[in-house]
Amino acid sequence: MSANTSPAGPRGVLLVHGAWHSGRAWHGVAAGLRTQGVPVAVAELHRGSLAGDVAAAEAALDDIAESGPVVACGHSYGGAVISGLPPRKVAHLVYLAAMMPDVGETSFGLLAQAPPSDLGACMIGDIAGTTTIDPTRAGELFHGRLDTDRQLRHVTELVPQVMAAGHQAAVTAAWRSRPSTYVRCTDDRVIHPELQRRFTQRATHTVTWHSDHGAFASHESDTVALLSLLARL
Repeated sequence: MSANTSPAGPRGVLLVHGAWHSGRAWHGVAAGLRTQGVPVAVAELHRGSLAGDVAAAEAALDDIAESGPVVACGHSYGGAVISGLPPRKVAHLVYLAAMMPDVGETSFGLLAQAPPSDLGACMIGDIAGTTTIDPTRAGELFHGRLDTDRQLRHVTELVPQVMAAGHQAAVTAAWRSRPSTYVRCTDDRVIHPELQRRFTQRATHTVTWHSDHGAFASHESDTVALLSLLARL
């Protein structure tokens, strides 16, 4: 891929967080992109359903869509969300250690088909209701490549997660009609790298990072560089 900046400037980039996270997870990436002149929108999910989260992401997308279709990046569960966006509004999809469901598939169903990760043992609560992540284990689960202080900062930003969306099937799969890049993280303890490998077979392009699940933090500069490049294609 080569970067050719159009006269109108770079496309907008939509950032979509994963389960138990909020838009605050993207603070460093969003700041890095804005420094490079890339318009950024950060979705805030937790709307209680997959359809509600997709609608929230689309609303955020519309804030930066003046120059046309955007680059949509989803982390973890956020990948299921960006897959549900209207393809006409998306120039490129980026799956950052993310779910990449096809029509009819659920996030939990996909996880069940893969080797077990450490996620289940770290969840507190009812998988059919609302869960949190054990704060004594969340740092290593999500951010094993960060030092203790940076782990703690991210752990304090985690929020409870209504689990209904993970049981709800995708009704569209934007990656079937739009180009996509899958970022496979080899040290991920949440979405097993083998499941990520299967998702790479669905993507147009694949990037492999030796990263934990929270690549937006441990590979912040790489994430900024990738999204900035795609915003200029």
